[in-house]
This record gives sequence, structure tokens and C-alpha cells, in this order.
Amino acid sequence: MKCRALVPIALVCVILASSGWSQEEATGTFAFAVLGDSRPAGKAPYAPALERLCADIGQTGADLLLGTGDYIDGSSNQGVVRAQYSHFFQGLAPLQSSKRIPVAFAPGNHDIVGIPANERIFEEYFGHLYFSFNMGGCHFIVLNTDGAHTSGMVDDRQLQWLRADLAAREDALFTFVALHQPLYPVDGHKGSSLDAHPQRRDALHALFVEQGVDCVFAGHEHLYNHQEKDGVHYFITGGGGAPLYASPDRGGFHHYLLVRIKGNRYEVIVRKITE
Repeated sequence: MKCRALVPIALVCVILASSGWSQEEATGTFAFAVLGDSRPAGKAPYAPALERLCADIGQTGADLLLGTGDYIDGSSNQGVVRAQYSHFFQGLAPLQSSKRIPVAFAPGNHDIVGIPANERIFEEYFGHLYFSFNMGGCHFIVLNTDGAHTSGMVDDRQLQWLRADLAAREDALFTFVALHQPLYPVDGHKGSSLDAHPQRRDALHALFVEQGVDCVFAGHEHLYNHQEKDGVHYFITGGGGAPLYASPDRGGFHHYLLVRIKGNRYEVIVRKITE
């Protein structure tokens, strides 16, 4: 699978929402946002925090939105799945308040729930289950940890593709990876994320180290966390609107990440809602 161009999603029902934020406005020559776990957990039509987060992203001048999965609650009924995505797109609409921002979304376990038909819907809406692309002088990789038959791992076929993709990239200033299930969970999904298959997890980490991957963004746990292992920065950013299970001091707050690239450096800013 080669690098593919991104296409902005056509969103409807643009909602202008007021918001308060704990960080000042940020600008840069190239910037992207990362958001995950926005499923409303039955609160129709979408998680209330989602539109506030998207409204802020739309005002930052971000050039791209990466998604780390679990945008909907999920269902075995494909009509329900489509309705849930329709509501998600409504909550996402303020993202486009200032300009058209392309998105690159990794699937989550709630988006697929182990059903091939839901994989096909995801591909219909978002293009691919895993892929890569270049933007802003950087290389981006979106991985699928939640295949209908391979949930909780990056399977052999995908790992083979990833090795080839990393080896073939040229002149990337930085390399960023987005996926759903974290390699190193810190909360309720310890032992039931990619760490459930430690040999596979370790092989994936070793590949990231070998190939000089800079950041890996995951979701799945509804919190913010940052770890650095062997030069690779691992972020969990699961605060896109889903119920928070951790206390604020342990990262339990609604947020997204804003990544700014300036020259030969980058910075990751946590943008959280001030209640």
C-alpha cells in the first residue's frame, strides 16, 4: 500500500461554540492536532466535549487532524453504525470553521466491534484501515490495532507493510504514528491492549526505535499520558469526549494534542477544556 493523498471529510451542521482553554493560542509553520475516544457512551447525539474541542482545533490554524479511534459507540447493526457516524460528523463540524482540514483516522475497537461489515463502513467513510502519507515535511503512519479478526495487535501482514513503508520513506523531518490501542497502557487497559501480546508489542517498539520513529499517538484509555522509551515518545490521548475514568491528576480530562513543527524541532501541546 503506497502513500495516499488525504481528502477532507464533507461535514454538515457547522456549530459555533464558545470555549475556554488552559493554554494560549498557538501558531506555527505547520501544525496538526491529535484527538481520540470521542464516543458519546449513549449520550445522543454526540459527546458534548467533542464540538468544543473541534471548535478550538479549527481556530488554531492546524493543517491536519489525526484520530486515534473510538469515534462512535459501535453496534452490530450497520444502520445504527451509520447513524452514529452521522452524529459524530455533526460534532466534528466546527473543525472546519476557518478552513478545510483533512483528517487521517485510525479505527478503534468500538468503531469495528469485530465485525467485517463495520470495517467496510469505516473504509467507506475514511478511506483505509491503515495507510501512510507525507505532509509538512513529515511522514505519517496510521495503523489498525482493531481488525475484525485481529483486534489487539498489529498483525503480520500489516507489520510487513509497515517495515517496507518505514524503509522506503525519504527526507522526512519527523515520523509520527497514530493507532488506537497503546503499546504501554497505564490505566484500566493494562494487559488488554497491545501489551496483551508482549512479543508482538516488543517487536513493534523495536521497529520504531530502529527506524527512528519520533512519536506514537494512541487512545483507548480515556486520559492523557506521555512516556519516552528508547527515544520514542508515546502519547495516550483518549480525551476526545468519552467518559473519563481517571482523576485529573492522572490525566483524566477532555483534551486534544496540538503538535507544532518549527524548523528542525517540534513541540506537543496539551489543549484541555477548562471546566
